Amino acid sequence: MYKKDMISRGITYFVLIVLFIMVAYPLFWTLSTSLRENWDIFRNPISLPTQPTFQNYQKVWTLGRFGSYFFNSIIITIVSLLGVLFLSAAAGYGFARYRFKGSNGLFFLFMLSLVIVPSSIMIAQYRVITFFGLLNTLTGIILVYLSWTAYGIIMFRQAFSDIPEDIIDAAVIDGCKEYQIFYRIAFPLLRPTIATVAIFTFVWIWNDFIWPLILLQDPSKETITLGIMTQRGQYLSDWAVLTAGLSIGFLPVLILYFLFQKQFIQGITMGSLKE
Repeated sequence: MYKKDMISRGITYFVLIVLFIMVAYPLFWTLSTSLRENWDIFRNPISLPTQPTFQNYQKVWTLGRFGSYFFNSIIITIVSLLGVLFLSAAAGYGFARYRFKGSNGLFFLFMLSLVIVPSSIMIAQYRVITFFGLLNTLTGIILVYLSWTAYGIIMFRQAFSDIPEDIIDAAVIDGCKEYQIFYRIAFPLLRPTIATVAIFTFVWIWNDFIWPLILLQDPSKETITLGIMTQRGQYLSDWAVLTAGLSIGFLPVLILYFLFQKQFIQGITMGSLKE
Protein backbone atom coordinates (compact mmCIF):
# COMPACT_ATOMS: atom_id res chain seq x y z
CA MET A 1 0.00 0.00 0.00
CA TYR A 2 2.83 2.37 0.93
CA LYS A 3 4.67 1.52 -2.29
CA LYS A 4 1.57 2.28 -4.36
CA ASP A 5 1.19 5.65 -2.62
CA MET A 6 4.81 6.50 -3.35
CA ILE A 7 4.42 5.60 -7.03
CA SER A 8 1.20 7.59 -7.29
CA ARG A 9 2.79 10.59 -5.59
CA GLY A 10 5.87 10.34 -7.81
CA ILE A 11 3.73 10.32 -10.97
CA THR A 12 1.76 13.31 -9.68
CA TYR A 13 4.92 15.30 -8.96
CA PHE A 14 6.38 14.37 -12.33
CA VAL A 15 3.27 15.58 -14.18
CA LEU A 16 3.21 18.81 -12.14
CA ILE A 17 6.90 19.46 -12.85
CA VAL A 18 6.37 18.90 -16.59
CA LEU A 19 3.37 21.26 -16.59
CA PHE A 20 5.35 23.86 -14.64
CA ILE A 21 8.20 23.72 -17.15
CA MET A 22 5.77 24.02 -20.06
CA VAL A 23 4.26 27.16 -18.53
CA ALA A 24 7.32 28.76 -16.94
CA TYR A 25 9.93 28.25 -19.64
CA PRO A 26 8.26 30.44 -22.33
CA LEU A 27 7.91 33.24 -19.78
CA PHE A 28 11.51 32.85 -18.65
CA TRP A 29 12.75 32.75 -22.25
CA THR A 30 10.80 35.90 -23.11
CA LEU A 31 12.20 37.79 -20.11
CA SER A 32 15.70 36.51 -20.84
CA THR A 33 15.53 37.40 -24.53
CA SER A 34 14.25 40.89 -23.74
CA LEU A 35 17.60 41.58 -22.02
CA ARG A 36 19.64 40.62 -25.10
CA GLU A 37 20.56 42.29 -28.35
CA ASN A 38 19.57 40.85 -31.71
CA TRP A 39 23.07 39.61 -32.57
CA ASP A 40 23.14 37.71 -29.28
CA ILE A 41 19.70 36.22 -29.93
CA PHE A 42 20.60 34.97 -33.42
CA ARG A 43 23.93 33.62 -32.17
CA ASN A 44 22.21 31.28 -29.72
CA PRO A 45 18.44 31.77 -29.21
CA ILE A 46 18.16 29.60 -26.09
CA SER A 47 21.20 30.79 -24.12
CA LEU A 48 21.23 33.30 -21.30
CA PRO A 49 22.14 36.94 -21.99
CA THR A 50 25.89 37.41 -22.37
CA GLN A 51 25.61 41.20 -21.98
CA PRO A 52 22.27 42.00 -20.27
CA THR A 53 20.78 45.35 -21.24
CA PHE A 54 17.56 47.23 -20.51
CA GLN A 55 17.89 49.28 -23.68
CA ASN A 56 15.14 47.25 -25.35
CA TYR A 57 12.64 48.34 -22.69
CA GLN A 58 13.60 51.97 -23.16
CA LYS A 59 13.29 51.63 -26.92
CA VAL A 60 9.90 49.91 -26.89
CA TRP A 61 8.54 52.33 -24.26
CA THR A 62 9.51 55.48 -26.16
CA LEU A 63 10.01 54.71 -29.84
CA GLY A 64 7.45 51.90 -29.79
CA ARG A 65 4.88 54.11 -28.00
CA PHE A 66 4.30 51.43 -25.39
CA GLY A 67 3.81 54.13 -22.78
CA SER A 68 0.62 55.19 -24.56
CA TYR A 69 -0.49 51.58 -25.14
CA PHE A 70 0.14 50.69 -21.50
CA PHE A 71 -1.78 53.71 -20.22
CA ASN A 72 -4.76 52.93 -22.48
CA SER A 73 -4.78 49.31 -21.32
CA ILE A 74 -4.63 50.36 -17.67
CA ILE A 75 -7.55 52.79 -18.06
CA ILE A 76 -9.71 50.31 -19.97
CA THR A 77 -8.90 47.37 -17.69
CA ILE A 78 -9.31 49.17 -14.34
CA VAL A 79 -12.56 50.93 -15.25
CA SER A 80 -14.02 47.78 -16.80
CA LEU A 81 -12.87 45.65 -13.86
CA LEU A 82 -14.49 47.93 -11.28
CA GLY A 83 -17.69 47.99 -13.29
CA VAL A 84 -17.78 44.21 -13.70
CA LEU A 85 -17.13 43.67 -9.98
CA PHE A 86 -19.92 46.06 -8.98
CA LEU A 87 -22.49 44.70 -11.46
CA SER A 88 -21.61 41.07 -10.75
CA ALA A 89 -21.70 41.52 -6.97
CA ALA A 90 -24.98 43.46 -7.05
CA ALA A 91 -26.67 40.89 -9.31
CA GLY A 92 -25.22 37.97 -7.35
CA TYR A 93 -26.47 39.50 -4.11
CA GLY A 94 -29.93 39.93 -5.60
CA PHE A 95 -30.09 36.33 -6.80
CA ALA A 96 -28.87 35.03 -3.43
CA ARG A 97 -31.09 37.17 -1.21
CA TYR A 98 -34.34 37.36 -3.14
CA ARG A 99 -36.57 34.78 -4.71
CA PHE A 100 -38.92 36.27 -7.25
CA LYS A 101 -40.93 34.81 -10.09
CA GLY A 102 -38.58 33.85 -12.88
CA SER A 103 -35.40 34.33 -10.83
CA ASN A 104 -34.18 30.79 -11.48
CA GLY A 105 -34.89 31.11 -15.19
CA LEU A 106 -33.07 34.44 -15.36
CA PHE A 107 -30.08 33.01 -13.51
CA PHE A 108 -30.09 30.05 -15.91
CA LEU A 109 -29.82 32.51 -18.80
CA PHE A 110 -26.68 33.99 -17.26
CA MET A 111 -25.24 30.49 -16.94
CA LEU A 112 -26.24 29.71 -20.52
CA SER A 113 -24.39 32.78 -21.76
CA LEU A 114 -21.11 31.16 -20.70
CA VAL A 115 -21.48 28.53 -23.43
CA ILE A 116 -22.30 31.02 -26.18
CA VAL A 117 -19.44 31.52 -28.62
CA PRO A 118 -18.47 35.23 -28.27
CA SER A 119 -17.96 35.62 -32.02
CA SER A 120 -21.61 34.68 -32.64
CA ILE A 121 -22.84 37.92 -31.01
CA MET A 122 -19.92 40.11 -32.04
CA ILE A 123 -21.74 41.66 -35.00
CA ALA A 124 -24.73 42.58 -32.83
CA GLN A 125 -22.50 44.18 -30.21
CA TYR A 126 -20.57 46.07 -32.90
CA ARG A 127 -23.82 47.48 -34.35
CA VAL A 128 -24.93 48.64 -30.90
CA ILE A 129 -21.61 50.44 -30.35
CA THR A 130 -21.77 52.14 -33.76
CA PHE A 131 -25.45 53.07 -33.26
CA PHE A 132 -24.55 55.08 -30.14
CA GLY A 133 -21.56 56.67 -31.87
CA LEU A 134 -18.99 55.04 -29.58
CA LEU A 135 -16.80 53.53 -32.28
CA ASN A 136 -13.10 54.32 -31.82
CA THR A 137 -13.62 55.43 -28.21
CA LEU A 138 -12.43 53.96 -24.93
CA THR A 139 -16.00 54.27 -23.62
CA GLY A 140 -17.27 51.95 -26.35
CA ILE A 141 -14.85 49.16 -25.60
CA ILE A 142 -15.40 49.55 -21.83
CA LEU A 143 -19.15 49.05 -22.38
CA VAL A 144 -18.41 45.84 -24.26
CA TYR A 145 -16.33 44.55 -21.36
CA LEU A 146 -19.04 45.47 -18.86
CA SER A 147 -21.17 42.76 -20.45
CA TRP A 148 -18.68 40.12 -19.29
CA THR A 149 -20.45 39.61 -15.98
CA ALA A 150 -21.91 36.10 -16.21
CA TYR A 151 -18.99 34.35 -14.51
CA GLY A 152 -18.86 36.94 -11.75
CA ILE A 153 -22.60 36.74 -11.11
CA ILE A 154 -22.42 32.97 -10.69
CA MET A 155 -19.44 33.21 -8.33
CA PHE A 156 -20.94 35.99 -6.21
CA ARG A 157 -24.34 34.36 -6.02
CA GLN A 158 -22.80 31.20 -4.57
CA ALA A 159 -20.61 33.20 -2.19
CA PHE A 160 -23.47 35.36 -0.91
CA SER A 161 -25.61 32.25 -0.44
CA ASP A 162 -22.95 30.79 1.87
CA ILE A 163 -23.08 33.77 4.26
CA PRO A 164 -24.94 32.68 7.44
CA GLU A 165 -28.40 34.16 7.73
CA ASP A 166 -27.69 35.06 11.36
CA ILE A 167 -25.24 37.75 10.21
CA ILE A 168 -27.78 39.29 7.86
CA ASP A 169 -30.56 39.09 10.48
CA ALA A 170 -28.34 40.80 13.06
CA ALA A 171 -27.66 43.62 10.62
CA VAL A 172 -31.37 44.04 9.95
CA ILE A 173 -32.10 44.18 13.68
CA ASP A 174 -29.41 46.86 14.07
CA GLY A 175 -31.30 48.96 11.53
CA CYS A 176 -29.11 48.50 8.45
CA LYS A 177 -30.70 49.24 5.11
CA GLU A 178 -30.37 46.72 2.30
CA TYR A 179 -27.60 48.64 0.55
CA GLN A 180 -25.73 48.95 3.87
CA ILE A 181 -25.94 45.20 4.38
CA PHE A 182 -24.56 44.74 0.88
CA TYR A 183 -21.53 47.01 0.91
CA ARG A 184 -20.73 47.18 4.65
CA ILE A 185 -21.29 43.59 5.75
CA ALA A 186 -21.78 41.04 2.96
CA PHE A 187 -19.40 42.33 0.31
CA PRO A 188 -16.32 42.75 2.59
CA LEU A 189 -16.72 39.10 3.68
CA LEU A 190 -16.11 37.86 0.15
CA ARG A 191 -12.48 38.81 -0.36
CA PRO A 192 -11.52 35.41 -1.86
CA THR A 193 -14.38 35.62 -4.36
CA ILE A 194 -13.56 39.24 -5.17
CA ALA A 195 -9.93 38.30 -5.81
CA THR A 196 -10.91 35.35 -8.01
CA VAL A 197 -13.35 37.31 -10.16
CA ALA A 198 -10.97 40.27 -10.32
CA ILE A 199 -8.00 38.18 -11.50
CA PHE A 200 -9.99 36.30 -14.13
CA THR A 201 -11.62 39.49 -15.40
CA PHE A 202 -8.33 41.39 -15.40
CA VAL A 203 -6.64 38.66 -17.46
CA TRP A 204 -9.52 38.43 -19.94
CA ILE A 205 -9.65 42.17 -20.54
CA TRP A 206 -5.90 42.83 -20.43
CA ASN A 207 -5.15 40.05 -22.93
CA ASP A 208 -8.10 40.73 -25.24
CA PHE A 209 -7.04 41.41 -28.80
CA ILE A 210 -10.10 41.12 -31.02
CA TRP A 211 -12.26 43.93 -29.54
CA PRO A 212 -9.50 46.57 -29.52
CA LEU A 213 -8.70 45.54 -33.10
CA ILE A 214 -12.33 46.00 -34.15
CA LEU A 215 -13.29 49.14 -32.22
CA LEU A 216 -10.10 51.17 -31.88
CA GLN A 217 -8.90 52.66 -35.17
CA ASP A 218 -6.92 55.58 -33.73
CA PRO A 219 -3.28 54.55 -33.00
CA SER A 220 -3.23 56.83 -29.94
CA LYS A 221 -6.05 54.76 -28.38
CA GLU A 222 -4.65 51.30 -29.07
CA THR A 223 -4.04 48.84 -26.23
CA ILE A 224 -0.90 46.93 -25.41
CA THR A 225 -2.02 43.82 -27.31
CA LEU A 226 -2.35 45.87 -30.50
CA GLY A 227 0.94 47.58 -29.70
CA ILE A 228 2.73 44.24 -29.61
CA MET A 229 1.36 43.41 -33.04
CA THR A 230 2.61 46.70 -34.48
CA GLN A 231 6.17 45.85 -33.42
CA ARG A 232 6.27 43.08 -35.99
CA GLY A 233 7.36 44.03 -39.49
CA GLN A 234 6.20 42.34 -42.67
CA TYR A 235 9.67 41.12 -43.60
CA LEU A 236 11.81 41.89 -40.56
CA SER A 237 11.16 41.98 -36.79
CA ASP A 238 13.27 43.37 -33.98
CA TRP A 239 12.96 40.33 -31.69
CA ALA A 240 14.74 41.95 -28.77
CA VAL A 241 12.29 44.87 -28.74
CA LEU A 242 9.35 42.56 -29.42
CA THR A 243 10.12 40.35 -26.41
CA ALA A 244 10.54 43.46 -24.26
CA GLY A 245 7.02 44.49 -25.28
CA LEU A 246 5.73 40.99 -24.52
CA SER A 247 7.34 41.15 -21.08
CA ILE A 248 5.66 44.47 -20.35
CA GLY A 249 2.40 42.87 -21.44
CA PHE A 250 2.42 39.83 -19.15
CA LEU A 251 4.25 41.20 -16.09
CA PRO A 252 1.17 43.03 -14.65
CA VAL A 253 -0.82 39.77 -14.78
CA LEU A 254 1.93 37.86 -12.96
CA ILE A 255 2.29 40.58 -10.33
CA LEU A 256 -1.49 40.65 -9.73
CA TYR A 257 -1.61 36.89 -9.29
CA PHE A 258 1.37 36.73 -6.91
CA LEU A 259 -0.15 39.50 -4.77
CA PHE A 260 -3.55 37.80 -4.46
CA GLN A 261 -2.78 34.12 -5.02
CA LYS A 262 -3.93 33.13 -1.52
CA GLN A 263 -7.33 34.79 -1.95
CA PHE A 264 -7.53 33.46 -5.52
CA ILE A 265 -7.08 29.84 -4.40
CA GLN A 266 -9.56 30.32 -1.56
CA GLY A 267 -12.11 31.74 -3.99
CA ILE A 268 -11.66 28.85 -6.43
CA THR A 269 -12.13 26.21 -3.70
CA MET A 270 -14.94 28.06 -1.88
CA GLY A 271 -18.02 25.87 -1.73
CA SER A 272 -16.15 22.68 -2.67
CA LEU A 273 -16.00 21.57 0.97
CA LYS A 274 -19.02 21.36 3.22
CA GLU A 275 -18.82 21.17 6.97
